[in-house]
Amino acid sequence: MRKSLSGILIGTVLFLSFTASTRAEEVTISSIPNSAEEFIQMRDRIATTPEGGAAMLIVALMGFSKSESLGMQFLTLVLDQRNVGSGNAYKGFAPSSSIMYHVNRLNRQKVWSYTPFAYVSGATADNNYQVSAPYKIITSRNKYSGDESSGKVKVFVNVHGFSPRPVTLQKNDKGIWKAYECSSMFVNVPAPASASSSDPL
Repeated sequence: MRKSLSGILIGTVLFLSFTASTRAEEVTISSIPNSAEEFIQMRDRIATTPEGGAAMLIVALMGFSKSESLGMQFLTLVLDQRNVGSGNAYKGFAPSSSIMYHVNRLNRQKVWSYTPFAYVSGATADNNYQVSAPYKIITSRNKYSGDESSGKVKVFVNVHGFSPRPVTLQKNDKGIWKAYECSSMFVNVPAPASASSSDPL
């Protein structure tokens, strides 16, 4: 009996330690903007926290489901300035070559219609990532996420089929948190059920 109680106590302590070191937050997105101007208004309202900045990165990726042009504009507007260079995506700027490596890969795979939605609560491969607005994006931090006073924070975004994925946000001079390190957000997700082919024989 003493052994069992000891095990329960240890398990409880570990659980409390884990929950104390994480901080979850839900960000709600009303809809996918239809223009760069709408996106900027939403970004400036939501990306005032690292979690909001991470959610706006997901919104930017959702923009590709509407059109590549719109997605490129949104992505340019949500990236930290170190990830942006000259180009024609938005007012003489565009994502850097390192970001475009990931964008081009996903373009070739033609997965924009569902990949960004894997980060939305309730979207799964089984339901073909079909979720209706408002979109809820769940983020969390841990004890290694850093402090907002430093201007750089790592948050983790829930994604279907995998552990939460990290994105590091950097605060700019206007107080907006933008994506500084976000390569994990471009990693593949499970294909939707509708994409699987069954052998009738």
